[in-house]
Amino acid sequence: MSQPGGTPHRRILAARPALVLGMAMAAALPALALTPVEAPQQLLLPVQGGQAKSPAPPSGGGGGSAPRPPQPPAPAFALSAADAARTPPLQPDRPVQVTLRRGQQAFFRVAPEAGEAWSVVTRRLGRNTDTVLAALDEAGAVVTEDDDGGSENLASRIEVQPGDGVRVVRAGTLDSSPGRFELVLTREQPMPPPDFATTQAEAAQRPPLALGQPVRVRLRRSQQAFFALPEDRTDVIALTRDLSQSTDTVLALLDAEGRVLAENDDGGQGLASILSIAGTTGPVTLRASLISGGTGSFEVMLEREAPAPTPDYPTNLEEARARGPLAPGQNVHIALGRGRQAIFALPEGQPLTIATRNLQDEADTVLALLDAQGEMITEDDDGGGGLASRIRTADGGRPAAFVRATLLNGARGEFDLVVQGSAAPAQGGAPAADLEEARRRPSLILGEAVRVQLSAGQEAYFALPHDGRESLAMTFALGRDTDTEIALLDESGEVLAENDDAEGFASRLNIPASPRPAFLRAKLLSGAGAFNLVLVRPAP
Repeated sequence: MSQPGGTPHRRILAARPALVLGMAMAAALPALALTPVEAPQQLLLPVQGGQAKSPAPPSGGGGGSAPRPPQPPAPAFALSAADAARTPPLQPDRPVQVTLRRGQQAFFRVAPEAGEAWSVVTRRLGRNTDTVLAALDEAGAVVTEDDDGGSENLASRIEVQPGDGVRVVRAGTLDSSPGRFELVLTREQPMPPPDFATTQAEAAQRPPLALGQPVRVRLRRSQQAFFALPEDRTDVIALTRDLSQSTDTVLALLDAEGRVLAENDDGGQGLASILSIAGTTGPVTLRASLISGGTGSFEVMLEREAPAPTPDYPTNLEEARARGPLAPGQNVHIALGRGRQAIFALPEGQPLTIATRNLQDEADTVLALLDAQGEMITEDDDGGGGLASRIRTADGGRPAAFVRATLLNGARGEFDLVVQGSAAPAQGGAPAADLEEARRRPSLILGEAVRVQLSAGQEAYFALPHDGRESLAMTFALGRDTDTEIALLDESGEVLAENDDAEGFASRLNIPASPRPAFLRAKLLSGAGAFNLVLVRPAP
């Protein structure tokens, strides 16, 4: 008998899927009993890439092998010359980013597309990065190397020409520090064969340099240029000029056996050179080279200077003795020719301060104290302010018999030599020689420098002020080869702190506010010498 909606049997069959679904959901409810916070995290997981955990068998049957995982990219550079063959070579005009950890270096081959003449530079240096480039031959020996020859500050540049035999480029940093930079290779034009002599023997077969006619010289790594000189050398100088970037020239005069008679590095403008050839006779050769044997281009030229005035001052010890000693208040005008010197005798037992003034044409003076045999005791270059010099006869540590005035690099120029008297040290003006004596002396005055003169093995002691504030003790204006050491001592003489070389040979020591009483000891590491000692407030 039929019922509305179908037979009972059919109704039961129709409801079965819903019943099964309801039972399945009821069974799953405990597993889905999640907290409101947990539910989104577990139900909205992102789909992960990669292979399925149960991959379907490959089509076509046969159970083929699974696909290989992707291979990591090859490194941009090698960390040793031996590994450079397994890394991409440097390509022209394709920069490579390099990041080095402490102690690491990067090694590169050069692609054949670069040709036989090319250059490599570093650029876009990271903070505090100072690069060093080198080109290595097949045996790993350095063919050329550069630190700061690049166009950017602390950047490097090397250039290679046909026949240099370079196989690998090495890029690193100064002191093997960490660093980041960009490396780029650029094609260069091959250099033509040199049109100057590259040996002294070859120069002897060529015409001599002509006055006023510059010769352009472009030197490769470790190359030198040689020139014969004209017979008339009166007041003639050789000079370099129009230097290419980072080029630092050296001029030298050689005798017939190749021995150096005279040499000059930076006597010209900047890194250029000037060398007097006046007074030389016979077969003398001029040699032009570069500092550290690098690469660069410049002009070499001979010029005739105006004759130097005849000296109206002593030029040697004998003339100085015959002329008599300098006197306080004396002012001597000196015009020095190239390579010349002026020497004056000093009064015995009378302290003097001698300085240079009124320097003309960028003259850079040097004053030196000499003993009775002409041996130098001490010297000063720029102690008079700017390029002027200033020296005291009491600064040498032993009696001075002469003072010598010269110009840096044997240049020519004019200046005044000014002589002033120095007050003789008052009785008891010498510093305390031990701790007990320092206890009886006044303490150091903040900001007032004390000139200290010590003989070999001597020590000086100073009481420190008790004002409840920190201070800073330092030495400065050291005499030649003077190396100071200062130490903080407690009341019993125990060393609390000491310093040797804070800046050059000078010393600097922080003095805490306590303990007090406390003392400062100053001494020299070797020999005798003079220096200034001062106590100041430290910078905030």
